Amino acid sequence: MARARLHRRGLRGTRRPHVAARAVLVAPPAEGDLTGAACKGVDPDLFFPEPDPDAMGPEWECAFEFAERRAKMICAGCPVRLLCLAGAMERGESAGIFGGLTADERAKLKRSQQNRQARQRRADRTAPIGGAA
Repeated sequence: MARARLHRRGLRGTRRPHVAARAVLVAPPAEGDLTGAACKGVDPDLFFPEPDPDAMGPEWECAFEFAERRAKMICAGCPVRLLCLAGAMERGESAGIFGGLTADERAKLKRSQQNRQARQRRADRTAPIGGAA
């Protein structure tokens, strides 16, 4: 399979490099192994920062935020970040950082997607039939 490469003038290997590629929905692999993931070989605990009940206060909050940022920086450069995020959303992961998002951020994203789908269904039901106003 030929791989498209980014080039100064657009996508190399395309007939019209100025035309943007269309987004394609890709399902994560069933076995859960994402080939080429940036987190391979990294300590998994980095992606599951846990609060320390003995160390509450501003210092702990800074340390917790720093740990989150480090994990998100690894995710930011990952070529399979969207697949990882889709897999976590599909599995309903309730902890950890997957695809560059925390559990709270994934829950917020899921709610916004559900709200968008509900609005679309309502708009489809109230649209006039035949396009007449």
